[in-house]
This record gives sequence, structure tokens and C-alpha cells, in this order.
Amino acid sequence: MVKLIQLRYDDVQDLREQLLQEQNGDCPLCNRLVNAPVLDHHHTRRVGGSGRVRGVLCRACNVLLGKVENNCMRYNISQAELPNVLRRMALYLEKEQTVYLHPSEAPKNPKLMKSSYNELVKAIDGKRKVPGFPKSGSLTKELACLFAKYNIEPRFYA
Repeated sequence: MVKLIQLRYDDVQDLREQLLQEQNGDCPLCNRLVNAPVLDHHHTRRVGGSGRVRGVLCRACNVLLGKVENNCMRYNISQAELPNVLRRMALYLEKEQTVYLHPSEAPKNPKLMKSSYNELVKAIDGKRKVPGFPKSGSLTKELACLFAKYNIEPRFYA
């Protein structure tokens, strides 16, 4: 059986620096040099962890890990299952994607720049009636025909 050592707050900085040196300054999660190092431990209160120190992480990775651990129970994933779920999640994220584009990712209609519309109005110069600027900002068929007729390239907001 492993003998556990209860740390005092005064010990944290020294242990953090020692572990960070053993990790060659790298964060075990993002594999980048640690900035804003945090002594990571398995919380006992929220997730029923051991309370034991696991290593040193950069602050952002520590926050992300905390969110994953604290929320997994909400989604009916136990602490024991979490490592396997995360491994499968990584494999899932790396697999080939389908050719189908989700409806929420459909290209949005570009918005016509008011200055482009004003350029068209100026070019027409009262020779004919110009439809008003569309409230939606979308290029209407009627306006598209006028832009083409007067050889003006409509411009859109990025």
C-alpha cells in the first residue's frame, strides 16, 4: 500500500516546480510549454476522486479537465468510465467525416453593402425606378438584374 503524504499549502509551490521540471516544462494535456502552471489533483468533493496530485497543467487545460470531470456525471458517465469515453471520443474526432453538411451550417445569404446599392442608384441617375434597399440586405433578383445591366459588381459585407 502506498503511503500518502498530506501537503500543506506552503508545500504546493515547491512540488509544482519539481513536477513541472520532471515533465520537462510541458503540459501533459496540450503538450505545450506550461504557462500559468497549476498543481492538478483529483477532486474528492464533486467527483468522488482521490484528492491525489496528478501533475502540473497549464491553467487552461486544468479548467477544461475540471469541466469534463465535473460534467461527466451529468451525462451519466462515471469517473471509472471517463478515461475510456475520452479515448473513444478522440478516435471519433479523428475519423473521416461524411459528405453531408448539417442544415445549421448552410451558407448564409451574403448581405449587400449599402454603398454598393448607392453606387447603382447613382449610375441609374433617375433613368428608371430603383427598388428600395432590401430590409434583409439580400440581393434580390430585380437588383441583381440592374447591377448586371449597369455593369456594376455588387459588393457584400464579409
